[in-house]
Amino acid sequence: SGIFVQMSTKDGPLAVNAEKGQFLRSDDPDTIIFRLTNGTLVHNDKSSPVPRTLTFTTHNLPIPLPKYEQFRKRGDRSLEQTLPELAKIGRDRTAEETQRATSRAAYHFRLAEIASMFLLPMLAVALGIPPKRSTSALGVFLSIVMIVTYHKVNEYAQAIGSLGRIDPIIALWGPFALFAGLVFWMYYQVAYVPGGQPIGAIERVFAKLLKMLLRYLPGRRKKAESAT
Repeated sequence: SGIFVQMSTKDGPLAVNAEKGQFLRSDDPDTIIFRLTNGTLVHNDKSSPVPRTLTFTTHNLPIPLPKYEQFRKRGDRSLEQTLPELAKIGRDRTAEETQRATSRAAYHFRLAEIASMFLLPMLAVALGIPPKRSTSALGVFLSIVMIVTYHKVNEYAQAIGSLGRIDPIIALWGPFALFAGLVFWMYYQVAYVPGGQPIGAIERVFAKLLKMLLRYLPGRRKKAESAT
């Protein structure tokens, strides 16, 4: 264990090996101090043909910080803006129409995605209870398909809304209303209708298709022929 530092300076490269270190704040906002303890410093000075070696118990090594200009600013794209920022740009009549449409689409996309999370518990209950005398996991598979499909529809609606072809409220909250209505209906069937199974018909169709597929498997056909 320990600390090894290698860096280049204007006077030449240096290498430091120390037992431990600690970062400290300096008066210069562009520089931090790395205080090293119990180590050795080797400096290849350009003005000296022989490297200089220093053994120390405590040494403060200044480290320049990268320039702030090297990092791009946050918020150049709607993906990096917060909800209040998106709402502000969407209401700004002086902003460019393309920027307003993109901000409004991203704003409603995030709200619709957040609102859909509150529907997931009811969807889990509706699809997590299998029909009577059934042990299949069709409900789990169907829930994954529904959630992924709804998310992809929202992404497509956001893209269309960003182009200004349709209002983002209609493009994003329309599919949400349909998805919410379907989830509420499925939950109502399970919770309040005696014997209600929203995926009962799908379960029966799936069972028939599975039997047909198994019937035509090579091993299954041989067993059926030997039994007859």
